[in-house]
Formats: sequence, C-alpha cells, structure tokens
Amino acid sequence: MKTTTTRAFFSGIGVLAAAYAFWYLLLQMKSFSLVAMTFLWLSPLIAALVASYLAPRRKVLLGALMAFPAAILAVLLNSVVELFGRAVDLPGVTGGLTTFILTLAYASVLSVIGGLAGHLLSRKRGGNHARTP
Repeated sequence: MKTTTTRAFFSGIGVLAAAYAFWYLLLQMKSFSLVAMTFLWLSPLIAALVASYLAPRRKVLLGALMAFPAAILAVLLNSVVELFGRAVDLPGVTGGLTTFILTLAYASVLSVIGGLAGHLLSRKRGGNHARTP
C-alpha cells in the first residue's frame, strides 16, 4: 500500500493529537505521570519519525514540519485548560505566544531528529518507503 504525503502528514498529527489528548485527560483526572509527561515532550520526535517514515518523498522536510502542529496544539491545550478555570503557567495571549515560541523551538529540534530517523529507517527497511535511484 502506497502512502501519500498527506496521509503521512496527518499520521504525524494524529500522534501529536493523541499525546496532547492523553495529557489533557490526565490533567482532568488530576493524575501526574512522569512517563506520560515524557511521552508528551517527545511526541514531536515520534510524530516526525512516523510522518517521515511513511512519506513517499521529502521525508525530512515533512518530519521537520511536525514542529508547527506541536506548537499549535500546545497553545490550544494551554488555552482550553485556562478556559475551564484551571491555573496554567503562561496565561492569556502573551502566555499563548510564549508557549508557541518555546514549543516551536524545542519541537523543531526534536522534529528534525525524528525526520532524519524516519528517513534512515525507511531506507533501511526498503519496500515502498525507500527511494529507488
């Protein structure tokens, strides 16, 4: 089965959405988990790896682009938590902008690493994910 670039991109976003939704659920349950927090922080890398691995071309670029949805979802989660009356570290519009910039910075690094890893794994694996000369 061939995977399109769009499907690969939305698969990566699915990984991010799942991580943020899981974290939101844990926040609502008032349950802290170091494992879940680590998964949340590493989700841009995992999303980039998935997207890059599945992409038929421009693998590293597609992986690197996962930083943007990660930053947008971080702001969205922060805003939703604040909207429902819970305390957040960075409230308001300025807090949202700060969250976006900080998340974009760390997610960019992780997404490039994940994109490179996905590219290398797909080349090793062969099949329909590898580029043929």
